[in-house]
Amino acid sequence: MSVNSTSGVPASEVPENCRAPNHPILRLAFKLLCIIAVSQKSLDHWKDTKNKEWKEHVSVMVNRFQNSNITAGLVLATTTLFLSSVPPIEHLMAYNSSISYLFAMISFSAALLSVISGAAVLVIYETSTSNKDMETLKHMPRHQIVALLLWLAYPSICLSVATFCLFVSIFIACFWSDNIVVNIITILGCVAFLANGVLTIYVYCIVGGKPVDDKKNITPTNC
Repeated sequence: MSVNSTSGVPASEVPENCRAPNHPILRLAFKLLCIIAVSQKSLDHWKDTKNKEWKEHVSVMVNRFQNSNITAGLVLATTTLFLSSVPPIEHLMAYNSSISYLFAMISFSAALLSVISGAAVLVIYETSTSNKDMETLKHMPRHQIVALLLWLAYPSICLSVATFCLFVSIFIACFWSDNIVVNIITILGCVAFLANGVLTIYVYCIVGGKPVDDKKNITPTNC
């Protein structure tokens, strides 16, 4: 087994500073941060940044940042419309109410931050992965790694906040409507939103899990 002369660990593993902390809560937080920042459960893909898998990972990340910027732009345009226009039929959707307008402003700010930070991350990420030695990543101290992950996750976090606040703004505007049909549609939309969230978490947990061995439960039958 080859050993990295700089860190003293096997070349097939990342150094201790790139691994999740031992504390259960910190381990979960680090894992969640890795998922948001680099679309991985850990930083094990940093062990070799010169192979084909690393290049594929970089391509996936660039594509993700581009899609995130497009989505943030759509959210930004939608919130701009809400903030700068008057409801055509106010008794059906009063999105100019104080609470609804406040959430729309938060959504606008978060979407704008997502677009700006996303563009910066995309440019710097592509430039760094193309012109710098990425082998130095695994030799950074823990606080620099956490800072890097937070920087990579910032556009996605801002986009999540923007999307959530936009949904809440529309929900409040529709739920306070005087029309019972609009209220029912709003409640159904909220239920669908929550159901999608639960389904997303469930699918993420089961995909890639170990298959259940049902062979022991199969009883032989005589033909």
